[in-house]
Amino acid sequence: MIRTRNTKIAIIISGLLSSQAVLANEANDVFSLGEIVVSEQTGVKDIAINNTMTAEQIELIGAKTAADALDYVPGVHVAQSSKGEKFLTIQGFEQDKVLILLDGVPYYETNYGQLDLNQIPANIIAKIDVVKGASSVLYGPNGMGGVVNIITKKGQEGVSGDINASFGQMGQNHQAGSISLGKNGFSLFASVDHRGRDAMRMSNDFEPVLSDIKDKFGDLPKQMVVEDGGERENSAYESTNIWVRGGYVNESTELFASVFSLDSDRELPYNTRYNKVFSDFSSFADISEYKDTGMDLSGLHRVNDWLTVRALGYYHMHNDSYDSYDNPDKDLKLATSSYSDYTAGGALFTDMALADWNSLSLSVNYKNDVHKKKNVAYVDVDRSHGYERSQLDTISVAAEDTMTFGALNVVAGIAWHKQTIVEDRGNDATPGEDGSDTLDPMLGMSYTFDNAGLVYGSIAQKTRFATFTEMFDDTGARHDLKPERNTSYTLGWKNDFSHSLLNSIDVGLFYHDISDKIVETYLPDPNDPGWDLEVYQNIGKSEFYGIEISTLSQLTENISLSLDYTYTHARNKSENRDSDYFRDIPKDSVTAIVNWYQPWLDIDSNLRVRYRTDILIDERSQEWESDTLTIDMGIKKAITPQLSAYVNLNNLLDESHYEGYGQPNEGRSYEVGVKYRF
Repeated sequence: MIRTRNTKIAIIISGLLSSQAVLANEANDVFSLGEIVVSEQTGVKDIAINNTMTAEQIELIGAKTAADALDYVPGVHVAQSSKGEKFLTIQGFEQDKVLILLDGVPYYETNYGQLDLNQIPANIIAKIDVVKGASSVLYGPNGMGGVVNIITKKGQEGVSGDINASFGQMGQNHQAGSISLGKNGFSLFASVDHRGRDAMRMSNDFEPVLSDIKDKFGDLPKQMVVEDGGERENSAYESTNIWVRGGYVNESTELFASVFSLDSDRELPYNTRYNKVFSDFSSFADISEYKDTGMDLSGLHRVNDWLTVRALGYYHMHNDSYDSYDNPDKDLKLATSSYSDYTAGGALFTDMALADWNSLSLSVNYKNDVHKKKNVAYVDVDRSHGYERSQLDTISVAAEDTMTFGALNVVAGIAWHKQTIVEDRGNDATPGEDGSDTLDPMLGMSYTFDNAGLVYGSIAQKTRFATFTEMFDDTGARHDLKPERNTSYTLGWKNDFSHSLLNSIDVGLFYHDISDKIVETYLPDPNDPGWDLEVYQNIGKSEFYGIEISTLSQLTENISLSLDYTYTHARNKSENRDSDYFRDIPKDSVTAIVNWYQPWLDIDSNLRVRYRTDILIDERSQEWESDTLTIDMGIKKAITPQLSAYVNLNNLLDESHYEGYGQPNEGRSYEVGVKYRF
């Protein structure tokens, strides 16, 4: 059982409190250098479906992590993987086909192409930009389904900060603190965030099911119940996250450096549907280490009135260890599989205002991915091996031009991407079979009417390269895979109204045509007739289309309503497919948030409703969630201008459903906390 270590966190927060306390400026100071697309230089944000969630909105819904916040963005669905990670889908695309950026820097681990979004604490986030469809070519490759840029905070003038502490059932606790300093152009922002729990409470409506067991090591039955409800088996969790950014700004130059450590260890909740045990691997496991550390450098220099140069560099490391056990009681540790990865790279941008009606941005992106894996087998020692090293290089060159002709805005862009396999599992790549390159064009237009809002449309080609895990089969053999390709079409309309029942509306239509899709296939193992090999191949084709509608209404002076609806048609067109459908993609998704402020009591409250239909949980068994309804509630009371208390109630109806294959959701839960701003 993981035990929370509050003493270390208390010491850090006490250090923050020792600073001189003054009332904070509540306006978030956004780290603008983290925005790849500069709104003053390009109109690309006007030609695609995009959403922005601010720090105020994130706090309002009680989000503790980036995953919590993103689950309220239209077109986004957050589910849980078999490894206990929170991941998203956007308009039908899995997270490894969506470009996740942290201040403009790619955020992923090199083997699978994605990371746990629960690692990113909400208290460092200034805003989240989500762009779908024809995102800017300046972002680089691997954003077939869109781009999520999580932009963090920076220090501001003076001294300010906050501390926050809360608790819930089954040992759930959260402590966080941040401090902001700024003077004479110098600034510092630092944050520490700790979360922990002894277990997760399951819904009273959860019904135990038999899990299929494939045991090639011991003598477990072919079927057994591994989760009987109540306190979720093997679900303890703890994370400690530290973020520090310092910088200097004057009239022409901005320079910033950031360092971070996102560290968690957790027990792995058992899959209720399927588990397997081998001599060196088991799904009965703990994640004894899951840590991301890194350093980012960012700079900007305004050369003159028409030319600005921006640059960024980064070095991110990811380490995780997976401890396998022989049965659900964890009587015997079988093996520990460890990853040690890093990504190093940089980018250079030039933004040029060529004329009042024309601006041009150029970019060069380069990154080097290294994945190292080792295995320590305690029972079958012959299955042990030292670190095996694999390496990829990726380069991208792009140009994007924005032309404005009165009310008409035209954006044209083109990007060239190349990925090169340098090394695979300690062996140099074979000459002539070590890389691939693509050319991605993009064209979009928007037109602003006097009283009818803005109409936009775009078409773009997008590329996504294979990850390390897709290149290798179970035997360790490498397969050369072509990049996945997506042609994305977007058409939309947005408008602001003066009517109180409808302040604004945003309607977007999307269509994605994906070819050379990399899909998971199973082929007979020549060395074991009773077992299949997992092999990825470029044999997939799929089609996604749908509509997103977002509205905002100010019903009364103190009551507002946001209402979002998304319809997604996602179909697998591949030959020999297990299903016509894809996992973890709701057909219909409705999100409503009602905010109510009671001035006589100085209380803010909100009611949040999410309703989703037709979610496929598993392709082979054709298991579906016909619909899910989640109702959450939050209440915050201002005690003084600096001090507030709050209560969050989640899953009020205690509904039971699956939020991933074999991963039942959390039942009704509560959180009680206080926050102090200085």
